[in-house]
Amino acid sequence: MKALITGGAGVVGRALCRELQERGVQARVLTLPGDPLAKTLPPEVEVLYGDVADYASIRPAFDGVDVVFHLAAILLSTRRGEFERINAGGTRNVVSACQDAGVRRLLYVSSISVTYPVLTPYGASKLAGESCVKDSGLDWTIVRPTLVIGDGGGIEYKMFERYVTRFPVYFLPGGGMSKKRPVRSVDLVKGIAVAGLSPEALGKTYALAGPEILSMAQMAERILKNAGKKHWMVPLPWWISRRLAVLKNWIGGNRVSAEQALAGFLYDAVPGIEDAVRDLEYAPKEAL
Repeated sequence: MKALITGGAGVVGRALCRELQERGVQARVLTLPGDPLAKTLPPEVEVLYGDVADYASIRPAFDGVDVVFHLAAILLSTRRGEFERINAGGTRNVVSACQDAGVRRLLYVSSISVTYPVLTPYGASKLAGESCVKDSGLDWTIVRPTLVIGDGGGIEYKMFERYVTRFPVYFLPGGGMSKKRPVRSVDLVKGIAVAGLSPEALGKTYALAGPEILSMAQMAERILKNAGKKHWMVPLPWWISRRLAVLKNWIGGNRVSAEQALAGFLYDAVPGIEDAVRDLEYAPKEAL
């Protein structure tokens, strides 16, 4: 069996390559031209280059493939329309490439942020991708990861970690009361692999989260304890938080809108994982 992993040179993609190889699946990676991380992939992995936003550049990568794991996406951007172009439009191109190449099986990595009561542009683009996948006529499975920790960590977690460990005093919107179920990268990768290969997962959507529910404030406390630091948290009222566009600079200096940065503090992300446990033999361990 051969699997194509879009965005396969990233942290999760590289781990997924190893996981699939251990399961006897040959891995092919599609990544952006010039991506330096392609050199970090195992030598047995076939690497092809293309941009999911450009259909012609990715179409050849789908030939001779049995299953596609669609990971390629952007999480951070302040450019207007970029989420729609890459996340939603890229998913439409991946679906079209599967259809044209005769690939029946598609695993789409979405995001738990599609369940927020008010969607950010990122969340809206991932939800649009889900709709495209469900309407594709393919044998699809969708997974929705929560906050990813470990093996380099997810982007959101690393931003939060840098923020709370950087200065002796840190501010948390709403006092950091929103709740999360962070997931270890190793557990997430196993869940993705099984979901993409198991016939039990066809036509289903799974939340891939950890076993423990933590508030953002509790997560900050554990991060600081693990780092051997004692910093002071100051609760920040929401009316102030919403007016502080500089919030994006507090969180690691990454290019992220204040709206998107605040969403993680505002909304809970504590989905049930019972379906994944039942169908995917999913057994995550505590992430922090």
